[in-house]
Amino acid sequence: MSDKKMNSSRRHHLKSVMLQIAAAWIQQEKKDIAATKLTYMAESCPKPNMSGDQAALMETCRKMAALIDRVDEERYDLESKVGKADKEVQFLLPYLWDHSP
Repeated sequence: MSDKKMNSSRRHHLKSVMLQIAAAWIQQEKKDIAATKLTYMAESCPKPNMSGDQAALMETCRKMAALIDRVDEERYDLESKVGKADKEVQFLLPYLWDHSP
């Protein structure tokens, strides 16, 4: 940029434009996340068949319980990984700040 300083109205205008663009990106990201969730749910969680006799319904319940157990295990594993990564980051942050060039 040149040696001239930007006046405050121009700076304010640029800041407001950047904030508008960022807000639009955030809204689009929220829409993308919602669409991804719907797609995942449609692929991974088919609607159970509720027609049939008691034995068929019991089998459906067993399958659903097995799926719930699997999801809980995955969630627990991911929480453990995130917790470990958070601890590593908290450990390394002071080191990075203290030893910066």
